[in-house]
Amino acid sequence: MATRGELIKALQDWQQWLSKTSRLIVPRNSLLSQQKDLCLALTGVRRSGKSSLTVQLAQGRLGETFFFNFEDPIFFPGASVEVIDQLLSLYEEETGKAPKLVILDEIQNVQGWERWVRKAIDLGNFQIVVTGSSSQLLSSEIATAISGRVIEQTIWPLSFSEYLIFLDKTPSTKGTWLRTLENYLRWGGFPKVILTPDENDRIILLKQYLSDIVLRDVVARHSIKSQRALHQVVSFYLTGLSCLHSYNSLRKAFEISIELASTLTGYLTQAFLVFEVSRYHPNLKVQVRDPKKIYVIDTGLRTVSLQSDREDWGRLAENAVYLELRRRNEQVFYFKQNQEVDFVITELGKPVDAIQVCYSDLEDQETREREINALLECLQALELSSGKILTLSLEDEFLKNGKRIQLIPLYQWLSKDQLPPQR
Repeated sequence: MATRGELIKALQDWQQWLSKTSRLIVPRNSLLSQQKDLCLALTGVRRSGKSSLTVQLAQGRLGETFFFNFEDPIFFPGASVEVIDQLLSLYEEETGKAPKLVILDEIQNVQGWERWVRKAIDLGNFQIVVTGSSSQLLSSEIATAISGRVIEQTIWPLSFSEYLIFLDKTPSTKGTWLRTLENYLRWGGFPKVILTPDENDRIILLKQYLSDIVLRDVVARHSIKSQRALHQVVSFYLTGLSCLHSYNSLRKAFEISIELASTLTGYLTQAFLVFEVSRYHPNLKVQVRDPKKIYVIDTGLRTVSLQSDREDWGRLAENAVYLELRRRNEQVFYFKQNQEVDFVITELGKPVDAIQVCYSDLEDQETREREINALLECLQALELSSGKILTLSLEDEFLKNGKRIQLIPLYQWLSKDQLPPQR
């Protein structure tokens, strides 16, 4: 149990961190504003910038903001909920006033925090923001405890638009856009990695991030005994991103049971490390039965996990598109009939768009026909009037077989408002 003096020192340290970070923060896009009668819960993978985004919420009101990170070393996981009240009381003693915004970072380390938050929201004395690991904050128990009193927002690594903001420059030619995109695909979007200029330091950071996610958010949380199998599955997914997989393929590759393969994949999904995408089919039994496509939270993690220097830009590009679709809150599937299309977007279960990713300019006639014909098959099957092919830099639009086909450079589609001039 921490002493009063230790609590005061920790409180002062985190208030100083809040003040210092507010002067250094690079603003990000699409952060929800806080509402007084609801708790805002920021969830997502480690190191995606959740803590920094809470500082962004506090900009302009630092003098009325209480901030505390419950991974502070004075606590052990499972600290009692009374510590929140102790810290708030000390804050009032130190500042002479009650806070109007309370930010509880890594709150999953405090037992019973859900009930405390529910009571605090009902009393309405201040606004509340909580952050923590996704698997804790998205559990059914938490949803039940503060049902109707919380807005959840997933925080992803940097989008390409945010990446450009962090670089503090907008490319001016097609060549510089393509080089910038290539760096983004290679190193991913973890904020600190992007702000680290030395490549060796980036590699060290990314390897540490991957280790922390696996060991702290999967092994420790779920008391994994089959760590060898877990690391094999992680490596399999990172190296085979954007590919079809099945639990049976994992069983054959690593001599583990289908049940274990499914369980480990579920844990990795809870930790926001990997994502499974189902085939679009009106029959739900087919969706469940068919192989899934696998994507990962950050392409930089894949870069540092490869056993060779071979980079598959097509797979990296497809993974980046998947993450962007998730940032835009799209419901995503893949299409498979005679040919495959990377993404089908649905609204209320109905297909509304189809996207094919081809990291080339379709110079090869065979490749061009294959990509266009696959998209046409998808559009015909799903009764859509148009679809998109995201290319390296080719921009065009045409009609074929009564369907409108848009060719859009990937960097334009990803950057949205940061478009380059026409050249």
